[in-house]
Amino acid sequence: MTKGTMTREQAIQAMGAELVNMLDSVNCAPTGRLQTDGDDRVEYSASISDNGDAVLTAYYYQSAADLEGVEDLSDLEWTIAGYDLT
Repeated sequence: MTKGTMTREQAIQAMGAELVNMLDSVNCAPTGRLQTDGDDRVEYSASISDNGDAVLTAYYYQSAADLEGVEDLSDLEWTIAGYDLT
């Protein structure tokens, strides 16, 4: 089951366009979280704080096939699957 239940528009409403745009340019990193629903994609995430209590996280997913033989992750197309606010 993938994470990131908020859309980009919802993230902008919650945190503002400036923070969402900044988050979209932050390098993501693998989370190491395993899917339990048979989804074999690898989960990546990136987070940004509003310097208060809120943290906005963007989730990205890549298939194992897409990652095969890839030496430079910047060669992949990264699409945000959704956002979470904590």
